[in-house]
Amino acid sequence: MVHSLIDGRMTGIEPARGGFTIHYLDPLGHICPYLHRRRKNADIHFLFQASLLGENLVKINSAIYLSVKGMIDDVLNLDKSVRTLDLTHNKIVDIPMEISKLINIQRLVLDDNHIERLPVNLGKLQSLKVMTLDGNRITSLPDELGQLVRLERLSILGNMLTCLPETIGSLRNLVLLNVSNNKLKSLPESIGSCYSLEELQANDNLIGELPASICNLIHLKSLCLNNNNIGQIPANLLKDCKALQNISLHNNPISMDQFQQMEGFEEFEARRRKKFDKQIDSNVMISSKGLNEGVDK
Repeated sequence: MVHSLIDGRMTGIEPARGGFTIHYLDPLGHICPYLHRRRKNADIHFLFQASLLGENLVKINSAIYLSVKGMIDDVLNLDKSVRTLDLTHNKIVDIPMEISKLINIQRLVLDDNHIERLPVNLGKLQSLKVMTLDGNRITSLPDELGQLVRLERLSILGNMLTCLPETIGSLRNLVLLNVSNNKLKSLPESIGSCYSLEELQANDNLIGELPASICNLIHLKSLCLNNNNIGQIPANLLKDCKALQNISLHNNPISMDQFQQMEGFEEFEARRRKKFDKQIDSNVMISSKGLNEGVDK
């Protein structure tokens, strides 16, 4: 293994297959990545420990076969210096309570693990801006989620959520919310308080209706609700959500006539045409199945 140090930062390591990334702050305060790779039969634990000489550990690929507990312990020992933590494609079941030590973390990526629940002290990660938990086994989110007031992007695609906490309405800086492919039967009324929300994806759930408060989302540009049980949407949605450019309602029991008769439809269609700069077919938003389901011919 070859590496050198400048001002306490690792600046190089012998390349090989597999690897992980280290992020650190350069003298100007920029977050910079280094990709570190493993050699066949290398002492991976030692390699990992050597990498901790950098100021900001961020990513560990599945190619590195470490004890997950030992790995997380090492990360937690960095506490204030960690900006990004990516533990995608592992077999993590529980996130330790000690994760609250990472008070300056801005990006947390835990996709494709076996996580069933989130720690209640998650709300202490006050600097967090991006959190993705896709492809886990999470059935519910703690109320403390609402304490992540700087969160801008939240993705929990492909889990087992049956509901979202009302405290989600406290996420006033949230721009993207993806809760597709879960078991949600509704969205909380408080969703209307996520005033910065621009994109809401809730495809492949069991949602029967939308809360009236969704009309408060004046910055909403895209609303994707394919493959649900939605028979109608709030009457003022198109009129009040003046930034809305895309609605996707494929495979829902809602009729195109219903949609076209809503107040604000013409303005919405004009925005849509302007965005895509082409003639829009009337079936683009609602599939033929959605058009015919529950509608007299």
